Amino acid sequence: MTKADLRAMRRHGRRPLGSFIALLMLALALLAACFAVEWDWAALTDAQRRAEAAARMGAWLAAFLSPDLSAEFLRHSWDLTLQTLSAAVLGTTLAVLLAWPLAMGASRAVCVGEERDGFFASRRPQGNVLLRHFPLRSPAALLCAACRLLQDILRAVPDFVWAIILVAMIGLGPLTGALALALNITGILAKVYSELWDGVDETRYAQVRSQGGGRLATFLYGIRPLASRNVLSFTLMRAECAIRNAAVIGAVGGGGLGSEIWYQIRFGAWDKVGTLILFTLLLTLTADLASNHVRGLLRGDAARAASRAPQVDAAAAAVVPGPSLRPWYAMGFVIAVVVWSLWFMGWGNRAGEGGASRNHLAPAAELFTGKAWDNLGFFRRLLSPELDLPAIGIGPPEAVAKRRAEGKAVDLFAQYGPGDFRRPAAWSAWLDELRKWFVWRAVESAAVPLAIAVVGTVLGVAAAILLTYPHSATFQLLSGRFSGETAPPWLRAWRGLQLAAARAVAMIARGVPEVMWAFLFIAFFGPGLVAGTLAIAAHTLGVLTRVFGEAVDNQPLRRFEPTCGASRRMTYAMVAVPLAWRDWMTYAFFQFESNVRAAVVLGLIGVGGLGFQFNFNFEWFRFERAGTYLIVMILLTVLIDRSVRMLNLSRVGR
Repeated sequence: MTKADLRAMRRHGRRPLGSFIALLMLALALLAACFAVEWDWAALTDAQRRAEAAARMGAWLAAFLSPDLSAEFLRHSWDLTLQTLSAAVLGTTLAVLLAWPLAMGASRAVCVGEERDGFFASRRPQGNVLLRHFPLRSPAALLCAACRLLQDILRAVPDFVWAIILVAMIGLGPLTGALALALNITGILAKVYSELWDGVDETRYAQVRSQGGGRLATFLYGIRPLASRNVLSFTLMRAECAIRNAAVIGAVGGGGLGSEIWYQIRFGAWDKVGTLILFTLLLTLTADLASNHVRGLLRGDAARAASRAPQVDAAAAAVVPGPSLRPWYAMGFVIAVVVWSLWFMGWGNRAGEGGASRNHLAPAAELFTGKAWDNLGFFRRLLSPELDLPAIGIGPPEAVAKRRAEGKAVDLFAQYGPGDFRRPAAWSAWLDELRKWFVWRAVESAAVPLAIAVVGTVLGVAAAILLTYPHSATFQLLSGRFSGETAPPWLRAWRGLQLAAARAVAMIARGVPEVMWAFLFIAFFGPGLVAGTLAIAAHTLGVLTRVFGEAVDNQPLRRFEPTCGASRRMTYAMVAVPLAWRDWMTYAFFQFESNVRAAVVLGLIGVGGLGFQFNFNFEWFRFERAGTYLIVMILLTVLIDRSVRMLNLSRVGR
């Protein structure tokens, strides 16, 4: 064995430098979030404001917890629930179909194939790390970069913005919500699919490549099967999120429960809002049970099956079982739900005026006739953002002179030279000058959602890690099958109650949209960053507890058997957490990106920042300025994604 091979083995077993850089960046981001924006905790620290906030929240909850249960409104809510479900299923189905080819192009392992023993293996000692991220090094790398940019744009533009554009094209209705969800979820699924495929250890599919398999064969027979469980879990989770996202899309014409919730909120009819939120939670619970059913049918674990099966004799054990029909049942169930959503969206919807059915799929034909594209005059203005170049001395002389006469031109070094920036006063004056430039103010507005997302994600991840242990069925119900423990009935019942309570908390936390959580916390803290941060943290707790728990439960039970004799908590901490840590990193950093977009959306209801500025300029027909804020949204997502990929944060174990 050569010295180069020994160095490669040491590097392979060493924790990537990117993870330590990530911890440092996380600490700096938390520090910046605490000081870059203004946090108002007076509702907790001031006694009078605390009493007033508690009274407001009590009155709000009293009205909210007294839902309207009249037969007519219940019937109307049921129709809207089915409308929301059909839109979510249709949008998720379209997103899955579009995300797979996009994710294959965005995955370096699938599209480029630069494994450790391939092109870069002999060059890594020379330090060509930057070359690995250079898109023009090969046609495959360029295709990979283009696919990543496309998926970044799709998910960076919030679904409510896609809905605004589609409303202008095809009008109001659930089809608008379904297509808006499809566009946004396509980018989300493509991002996570490619991350999960890239996260598969290269040595586990090296045999496929050693047999002469090309990139497609390596993906189909090596990478895809190894990541299929996590791909399935995340797809089902996003289907549930699509249902909740209708609460935001409905505000701009997406139909369903969301549209009615926003309508009743504007009139302060909290009893009706309570009924609609109750239907949303029931729909989320039903979707959760359905996704667990599909996951159970598709997931085959020999260790679990063997532990459930009774003892059989040797002759019976020698019989080779036939192929299981469970995956076919799951596929049939999914196809039936998709077919129902198409039927309901087209002809079974009775939520229209007078209970009459309406074909909501009909406006889709306008997308192919060109008629819908004639309604996008404002969209052309969105694509012509205001950069305010005369403010920095670029453009026609008369425009530059006008900006200088108005005192709105940037003159960064008129009073202070580079050597003067040792004094804080010089930095303050320099920033004051820079704020005269509109583009800089647009960039500064991104600090609010970024701070909310950083603090909210950290709080949500910490709470989710604590809740994952009681949420895991493996450690609450199946621990005796790998630990040798024989728990008495009362202890099994207690663990079952813990499991049910943890899953109920997680389901409610993720079942209530971030917007509804924000309204609850605004009632106590008032509009501002604190309410938005706690809303993000509460929703993140529910989402990550679900996927963290599934990452643990997806592990075969035989992996926990070598720790026989250790306690459940020790096995969880020393075996389950390291096995699931790579997936936890992927989900946590992806959830941070999702939280940035959610914080932008919360700007619509008083949190402020990027979302508020975009909505304000859009409503006042300042589409060029709204386009500038839209570009900032996209750039924010692209920068976060590229930082995560370059630091290898989603693949810590590699």
